[in-house]
Amino acid sequence: MTIIKQLISADNFNGSEKEIAQYILQHKESVLNQSIQKLATETFTSTSTIVRLCRKIGLKGYKDFKIALSAELQRSYNDISTVDPDFPFTEDDSNKEIAQKLLDVMKNSLTQTSELLTNDLLEKAVRYIFESNKLGLFAYGDTYVPALSFQNKLMKINLMPTLPILFGEDNFLATNFQKNDCAILISYSGRSKNTYQIARILRLNGCKIITITANKNSEIAKLSDLILPVANSESSTVKISPFASQVAIEYVLNTLYSCLFVANYDDNQRHRLASEKLFSDSRFTKNKK
Repeated sequence: MTIIKQLISADNFNGSEKEIAQYILQHKESVLNQSIQKLATETFTSTSTIVRLCRKIGLKGYKDFKIALSAELQRSYNDISTVDPDFPFTEDDSNKEIAQKLLDVMKNSLTQTSELLTNDLLEKAVRYIFESNKLGLFAYGDTYVPALSFQNKLMKINLMPTLPILFGEDNFLATNFQKNDCAILISYSGRSKNTYQIARILRLNGCKIITITANKNSEIAKLSDLILPVANSESSTVKISPFASQVAIEYVLNTLYSCLFVANYDDNQRHRLASEKLFSDSRFTKNKK
């Protein structure tokens, strides 16, 4: 049985030993840097009680306990298979454990999404965007923030995508997109009723549709000309937060932006430098006044 499991079960522990075990479970990382005297002070116990606890869980003393606990924590940090993307942490996790588990969830999501993205898919997306007269973005809820960030990036390379701002204007905006236009839809689950309605309007108008989703078999996907897939690693309903899906969507959007930038690299670099100089000159003139 692991050290942590023994501390949780607290078999044959007396009252003071249970207090120490509870403190260690709540402060796993900080305990590794504490002396036995410090731990005794924090738990209102004695060094002899701490040593007795260490021996009850099969260790010689406090020094061996810290070495064994450190190794056990490192093994748990390296094991991503036990991390549930929907509920990646528990109330018993320390801050460091939470940080490591979130890192594992995000790394896993990014790796899986990267494997799904192909050069051909990205080339088609870039071509659709550059061949379009107008570019639109449609996203709701948690996906709206990465869409807004993507819009901001594109504006810096002289692409002006339209993103609905006011509630209810998305349907009206969608009716303005016609043949030779392109729209990017973002729906992780592929089951958003709003996004489906937008996709139907765009399809009827002959607009090119690029959909970023984890559900390539959804009705929205069937209406699309191109799917940019993200890893399907979390529930679309029951979860603490969209940690895995949001980082995957941001990764796809950042990749697409970078591909668009590289497609006209020299022009985009000149535009970026000219914009920076203009902003700098503007600030200098303002301060001078």
